[in-house]
Amino acid sequence: MNQKKSVLCVGCTVIDFVTIVGSYPKEDTDRRCLDGFWQRGGNASNVSTTLRVLGTKVDFFGILSSSDAFRVLLEDLRRRGIGTRNCPLTSRDPPFSSVILSQDTGSRTIIHCNKDYPQTTWEDFIKIDLSYYGWVHFEARNTTHTAKMMQSIREYDRKTGQRTFISLDFETRYDQNLELCHPCDYVIFSKELATDKGWTTPQQTCQELAADISGNGSKKPIIICPWGSDGAVCLDSSGNFHKCSSYQPEKVVDTLGAGDSFVAGFIKATFEDQRCLREAVDYANRIASRKIEGFGYDHINSLSIT
Repeated sequence: MNQKKSVLCVGCTVIDFVTIVGSYPKEDTDRRCLDGFWQRGGNASNVSTTLRVLGTKVDFFGILSSSDAFRVLLEDLRRRGIGTRNCPLTSRDPPFSSVILSQDTGSRTIIHCNKDYPQTTWEDFIKIDLSYYGWVHFEARNTTHTAKMMQSIREYDRKTGQRTFISLDFETRYDQNLELCHPCDYVIFSKELATDKGWTTPQQTCQELAADISGNGSKKPIIICPWGSDGAVCLDSSGNFHKCSSYQPEKVVDTLGAGDSFVAGFIKATFEDQRCLREAVDYANRIASRKIEGFGYDHINSLSIT
């Protein structure tokens, strides 16, 4: 793995309006919150943020906006040193999410608002100079174009002899997005989607997903399934299971973005630190646990991990 190359995160960025309450509000009531703030959100955007906090070079690839409402997002991306040179522009207002964090349970409730905000296309992606990147991370969305983006990476590697690693954050629309697993080296599959499928353990999830992927006859990616406080399980390309225990946070403050922090931790440990699979998942668990202990992401860099 070429550590001098950057990571490219493909997806979306949104504005998160976060409200902190003691307990989840009852319907049709009027009450004050304990605190509130806004931050840049979106899965690939959050992965980019955590990677930069951990010291990894990263570019974000998604639709940016010239609207006034988006200016705060652009300023935050630039302040953190997250590259945006490849991003197309629109004049539309950005999507946003309303987030309620309940202190009594540690839950986070998210309501998304996306008024047909455009997504990046394969035509946008092929303008990127892939020689800068050694790892490209995707969200499971915009299936047709994302599949073509992945294929263009594989074609580029065949032509140039470069080795680019592809990872996928698989959280939604199982049947539609299953095909995106085939070109991947790593698939991080969500507990929430596993539960929707009726899968009750991370081991079962890895087995069922691997069976559906192998039915296509393609190379099997490594499957990683984070399972909250129960840790994470991964299934390597040889069919071997590895289980990594979770790390109990000292206190639960903000679970928003914990999964994205897990993904970023895994990418850094695998790509930059060149750790083995089990060690990389263990590192990712530690990063996710540390993230939960504070609001946002900046406090993560105070965690010393060897």
